[in-house]
Amino acid sequence: MDLERTREVVGGLPFISAEQGGRLFEHVIATRPQAVLDIGTAHGVSCAYIAAALEELGEGNVVSVDHSRAGWDPPPEKLLDRLGIAHRVELVRREDSSYTWFLRDLIRSRSDESGNCEPMFDFCYLDASHAWTIDGLAVVLIERLLRPGGWLLLDDLDWRFGNPGPPPFDAPLVEALRLPHILPWTMSDEERTHPQMLDVFDLLVKPHPSFTDLRIEDGNWGWARKAPGEPRQLSLQSSRPISAVLQGRLRRLHRRLRRGS
Repeated sequence: MDLERTREVVGGLPFISAEQGGRLFEHVIATRPQAVLDIGTAHGVSCAYIAAALEELGEGNVVSVDHSRAGWDPPPEKLLDRLGIAHRVELVRREDSSYTWFLRDLIRSRSDESGNCEPMFDFCYLDASHAWTIDGLAVVLIERLLRPGGWLLLDDLDWRFGNPGPPPFDAPLVEALRLPHILPWTMSDEERTHPQMLDVFDLLVKPHPSFTDLRIEDGNWGWARKAPGEPRQLSLQSSRPISAVLQGRLRRLHRRLRRGS
């Protein structure tokens, strides 16, 4: 399954651009993970890029987790079937609670009586709640499940729930998912307007002793490689010309200002 075919099939579906999808594809080809964890399936676009790369390699699988009541249209099953890569993916649907409970169950099942957890994933892509209250715990749990040398990728470091005022997205959907802890209209102004995922990266991932190779890409992606004992290093990277990065930031700023107007 090649990259261009994947881009053709996913079309304009959210929530990942063709360029980002290409980066996911390239990362998988370069690092050859045997087991990948994708948190925040949605339509299955990021999962499709990852699974397509694994299909190109001829090995590996993805566990993709989301909430069963999200009701994405089109559903990820349709996308994966169309690409012919459904056999590479295990879709996990949570009916209650959040994916942190799923991660908790995995850790319990893979831990001995002394608390030693046998890791199982080589790469984790986290693009889900964007809330400190959930993803702050999630990254701690994910580290326990990452094999040495494995990568964690956080999406949307600069994303915000919205400006003070009316909710910026579908309130009934969030309430239907029973996630009152991430209802923007119950947050303080600072919580709504602050990029919470940036704090998850800066305050939890960056100083964690297991994550020593840290990279911020395009100001929006936070990479962390589990390599305890190696010298800690942080680098800033761009997958695009600087003019394109600035234009993207200006577009996001414009969208936020329009939502707040």
